[in-house]
Formats: sequence, structure tokens, C-alpha cells
Amino acid sequence: MSSALSVSSNQVVQFFFKDGATTAMCRWLDFRLFVAQKPLSLTASDTASGDASNTLSPVDYLRRWEQQALQQGSDDGLTTPARWVLLLLGLVIAVVGFASMAGVLNYASQQPVNIWVPLLLFAFLPLLFTLSSAYMTVLAPAREPARLASAHPLLLALANKLRLTHFLPYQKVLFPWMLWQTQWLGLVFSVAALLAFFALATFQDYQFGWSSTLISDNRTMVHMMAVVSWPWHWLVASPGLELISQSRFSAQDVMGAGAGMGSRQSGWWPTLVMAIMAYGILPRVALALLLRWRFIRQLRWSIANSADVEQFVLAQQHRQSHEPLVSDAALVLPDEIDISTTPADLISWQQPDTDWPVVKNLGSGDWLEDEQWLASADSKRPRPVLLVVDPAQTPTGELADCIELLQHNNTQVVLVLVSSEVEDERYQTLLKSWQYFASRHQIPLKKGY
Repeated sequence: MSSALSVSSNQVVQFFFKDGATTAMCRWLDFRLFVAQKPLSLTASDTASGDASNTLSPVDYLRRWEQQALQQGSDDGLTTPARWVLLLLGLVIAVVGFASMAGVLNYASQQPVNIWVPLLLFAFLPLLFTLSSAYMTVLAPAREPARLASAHPLLLALANKLRLTHFLPYQKVLFPWMLWQTQWLGLVFSVAALLAFFALATFQDYQFGWSSTLISDNRTMVHMMAVVSWPWHWLVASPGLELISQSRFSAQDVMGAGAGMGSRQSGWWPTLVMAIMAYGILPRVALALLLRWRFIRQLRWSIANSADVEQFVLAQQHRQSHEPLVSDAALVLPDEIDISTTPADLISWQQPDTDWPVVKNLGSGDWLEDEQWLASADSKRPRPVLLVVDPAQTPTGELADCIELLQHNNTQVVLVLVSSEVEDERYQTLLKSWQYFASRHQIPLKKGY
């Protein structure tokens, strides 16, 4: 963030984070959408006039923007996610988790509950889903925003239900937040299942055992359970050979036929509870906390390194309609150029929604990303470069830096003014500012159509 703001980036970050991470994301993305629109200036009632306006800090301007957004109402004001959708999903998942545990425990048979069934449903499968989520969200090498939409179609549907589809252009911030939220939904299932076990086992005696077609040796089962119980072996002992021998049953066994039913209950249920905790709940909590940390880090980085705040503040301080940047040189009308038929590569400036087939849009996102692109081989174009700008925009130092980098990598760069919504008198005033800017930075100036 430029020193022209006369404020540390931490103060700007604190402004957006004053009401929590989720609200900070919505406030920041609402602000970025506001900056992406034209014009950037606040309404007259929300801005100071004269020199007093230039004495305000960037945070003061941001507060005025927020006040204006709040006064505009729910349609055009600040975005609030439809949290009831997450609450409803959480309730449905909690009911599914509770009903699943109740169904496993109320197994209608004369045999005891096979311990492998609840271990699979409430420990091993949740762990598998957690590991797959960790791979997709943290470890996968291809996580560019351009591929997130195809990689996570369910997130697109969830964004639609949460009324956040207008934030999709900023997927680098939006999707980490959504991935964080979905982890808590997955956690609800395991917690509900564990609560169901305690609620039902308090008032009913459940008998556990084990049976397997493939495991024929009790000692093999002992070794397997020792591996499963390793995370909590210091707290709860794993099932031993005696318990495993007594609690084994086959399809021909009936309830009450063998001894040791009491030991089956007292020996197996702590293992089941600890497995749900160690494999179903704790890894999901750890992943959710990790995703929350990564989301907040990404959001803070986006705020601290974006040029949007500086662009917004400069638009409030410099009224090009009243005090345009002009020189004493006579106005010279630029030559016209047909953009659609000219063999050239188009690069737009602060026009993310332009209809032109541009190679890159600069000035609307994070400056560091623009700078990296300008320094890369992608900015070296095989054809002449037309830098398309709206004459109503303000010539800034960032645009001058972009021009310098483009001229360094390309032999021919032309600044093209394109606008169909500027009155002739107003256009003459703006044109003189751009003429001075183009002359100062030694770049040809043309009018595009």
C-alpha cells in the first residue's frame, strides 16, 4: 500500500476486521466491487469539500463509504451472508448423524453390535473425508482461482444459496471462507453421532462384539486394535486378547449363548468413543482451524496489498472535473483508431468488466499481482500493445509505472482513450489532462472506437 495514504496498512486492515472475519470479508469484497464501478467518488453529502477533504485519513474515507453503503439499503448496501442456510444445513447434518448412530445401536438382531460398523461409519470414513478435504484445500498443487469453480461445483451452489454469487470474481478470498465453513458442517455430523451414543447408552445397555470373515486369528485382531488405539493408548488401553476372544461372535451365535457379555460392553465402548474423538472430531477441528487461519491470512494480505484503497482515496481527494491535471500546451485532438480491426494486443486499465477481448486487466486487483505479471514473460506481447483507459479515470502513478514496464518489454505501446458516455465539453477537459500525461511519459495517445 502506497505511502501516499499517510497511514499504515494495519489501520486499514483493522477497519475491515472490526466485526469479525466473516463480516470483514463481506465488507472488503463490497468495497472492492464499489471501487470496480465508476465513478468512485462518494455522494456529495458524504464527502467534505475543499481543502478539508484532503486532510481526512483513508480510514475516515472508508467510514464514509460504509455509512453511504448502509444508507442504501439491503439491495445496494453491505452484504450479509444468508447464515440461516448454514444453520439449516447444520441442523440437517446433525439429525443425520444422530439418526445414523441410533440406527447402528438399535440393530435389530440377536447378535451384539459389530464394533467394526460404528468404527467405520463414525471414525474411519470421517477421517478419510477429512484427509481428502485437506488434500483438496491445502496440499493440492493446483489451487488457482480459475480452477476452483470447476474443482468445487458444490461451493458454487452453496455461494448461490448464501447470496454471495456477486463475490465470485474474488474467489481467492471467497472460496477459502466457504471451505472453512464447510469443515464445521462436517464436524457437526461426528459430534451429533457422539452425543447420540451417550444419550442412548445412558438409558439402554448395548452389547458390542466383533465378527469377520477375513480375520480368523484373534491375535491379528489384537494387533489391529493396538494400531487403531495407538493415539490414545496412554489414556485408554486397547482391547486385549481376553476381551477380543470373549467378544467374538459368528452368524450362528445368539444373544446370551456365550459368557462375557458384560465385558463386551465395558471393554469396547471406550474404544469406540475414543476412536470417534481421535479420528472423526479432532482432525476435522484441526483442519477447520487451519483453514480459518489461511483464510484470515489471505484476507489480510489482500487488504494490505491491494491498490483499491489508494485508488479510492485518490478519487476522493482529486476531483478531475474541478481541478484536472493540465498544461499550458494547446489541445491537440488525438488520432482515432479502430480497436476491433487493428492487429494489436489489448490491455485494459481499471476496467474488469470491459467487452474488449483484453489480454490482461490492470489496476483493479492487487498491485503486487499486476507487478508480477508485468515483470513476467506474459507481458512481452508479439504484437503492438494498446493500453485502453476510460478518459474519466484519473491518471495515477500506478498507471505510469505500468506504462514504463510495458514499454520496457514491448517495442510499441499506445495509450487509447475509449468512452461513449462523456460529454464533449467534459471530454475536452479530460483530454487535456491525458495529453499532458501522455507527453510526460512519452507514450502515443489515440482515441479508440
